[in-house]
Amino acid sequence: MRAMVQSNLNKKLFLINEIDNRRFYEGNTQHHTIQHNHLHFRINPSVDIAIGQTFSWQNPQFPDATVKLTVPEIRPFQELNAVQKINKKIVFSTRVRVDERFIRKNDGSQLLEGYNFNIRYRLRLQYQFFLWKKQNANLKISNELMVNSGKNVNFFDQNRIYIAYEHSFTNKFSAELGYLRWYQQRAQFDTYFQRDIVRLTLFKKINFTKN
Repeated sequence: MRAMVQSNLNKKLFLINEIDNRRFYEGNTQHHTIQHNHLHFRINPSVDIAIGQTFSWQNPQFPDATVKLTVPEIRPFQELNAVQKINKKIVFSTRVRVDERFIRKNDGSQLLEGYNFNIRYRLRLQYQFFLWKKQNANLKISNELMVNSGKNVNFFDQNRIYIAYEHSFTNKFSAELGYLRWYQQRAQFDTYFQRDIVRLTLFKKINFTKN
């Protein structure tokens, strides 16, 4: 379940606040809670840049884990977004994001003093297909690749393939239901987590200016 609020501050600036809570279907156990805040500046109608801050609380990767350790992470980031309108019904977008990750040290059973640091690079490509003339419904198909740099981390981090349907109920509120196929490399170089994820997102826009 995810909730996202976009506050349009003026013609150039907008703020996005979002919270994402992820749970395992098996046992209805907690997996991950993430909170993002990012401020965007529109360079032109098709391109914007942003700086942001993420707070993350990672629970065990297995729903039946006997040790329920929650590992916090502090993650400043920067991103570039570009949108290209191919025609009236198709929009292509690109997002490049750089995460500076400060992950709390731990031994698997308890938190330790200090943080491990690495940089993660993310590239997302997305197509958005508007289904009707009113453009109040669209289909999204995207792929996001993430790779790491730093000591004692694998180069490949994860890949996300996503397909979703979004319906706009008003010009300020919409909901999205999506399916995410998630691959993430484990600590062992040749093993991966592979998961099927269903995500419901609620979007809200708040205008503080008459654009």
